[in-house]
Amino acid sequence: MTQATQLRRVLEATRAFPRITDVLPAAYSALGLDIARPELADTLELDQPRNVCVVLIDGLGYRLLSERLGHAPCLRRHYGDIVEAHTVIPSTTAAAITSFTTGEFPGRTRMVGWSVKDGNEPVVLLSFDGSSMPPEQWQPVPTLFQRAAESADLSAAVVLSARFANSGLTRAALRGATHVAAESWDERIDAALHQLRIGTPMVYLYWSELDHTGHVNGWESTAWVEELERIDAGLARLEAESPRGSVVIVTADHGMVDTHPSRRIDIADHPELHHGLEMVAGEGRAVHIHPQPGADDLLDRWERFLADRAIIVRGHDIVETVGGKGAALMGAGLALMCDNWVCVDSRSQPHGLINLIGVHGATSAEEMTIPVLRLR
Repeated sequence: MTQATQLRRVLEATRAFPRITDVLPAAYSALGLDIARPELADTLELDQPRNVCVVLIDGLGYRLLSERLGHAPCLRRHYGDIVEAHTVIPSTTAAAITSFTTGEFPGRTRMVGWSVKDGNEPVVLLSFDGSSMPPEQWQPVPTLFQRAAESADLSAAVVLSARFANSGLTRAALRGATHVAAESWDERIDAALHQLRIGTPMVYLYWSELDHTGHVNGWESTAWVEELERIDAGLARLEAESPRGSVVIVTADHGMVDTHPSRRIDIADHPELHHGLEMVAGEGRAVHIHPQPGADDLLDRWERFLADRAIIVRGHDIVETVGGKGAALMGAGLALMCDNWVCVDSRSQPHGLINLIGVHGATSAEEMTIPVLRLR
């Protein structure tokens, strides 16, 4: 099978499922916003709720949850009603959350990876430190929070840590919502319940610790399971204590795979990869390849060297894969790693990024599939 054929099969499979870009539009269409109603709204039986709380658990992939349902009694009770949906490519937080809040793909939002080449330097799209433009300009698409407030007078509250209140990603992805600071998981459940009780139409509750635990320990670790158990207990309380007429929807931004040092390719060790390379950006599972001027054979060398360990996406196929003009930010090629391989560059990337155990960004089912569930 050629790499182009592999990519086509991935894209066709993804289009057959509901997308992360459907979740918030489904909720807002039920609240009365004049917006195209996704089929997902009917699947979830969303019909004129009093208000909606959407909970996004960072890193809770559908396949991962299915493997660990024995540790999640609340979610297990609803397992038959969980919709298997797909996130975006690249399957990473900055891209996926912005697609979730705008209803648009990463190529439209220009949020095309963990990091991107901005001038001569890589910029991390979680913080935007060193960016050539502010997040509001970098990501030009209005959020659904903004659209709902402006056209339908539907306010929104975003429940997340105080340290994220003015972060780059918040400014890019959460414009138009009121920030409600809460730290622990239980505190965030309390804050979301309060917003529902006072009648806030849209409540967005975000929790990142499962993703963090997976990065550090792997999703197959005891620590990941323990974090899932804490999350499930909080969701059970949210389900039980939400006021009559409120709807609670649970979803995620991506899953992950566990890797190992033996599956890590360091560009610094391989002249075939770094000769003629200006820089890489993105992340270890979805590598943006930026050649130096005149290095016209660089992508061919990457393709030969990586062989079946990656799909090298080029030219127009990058646009099709990420869905818009922002694909130009990804360089001449995009290396989507296969199985549980990662490709890193120890010459320029931080030690913590290089040595993650749980990783995501590519197109495996473990990374791409996410749950969507109406709890009540």
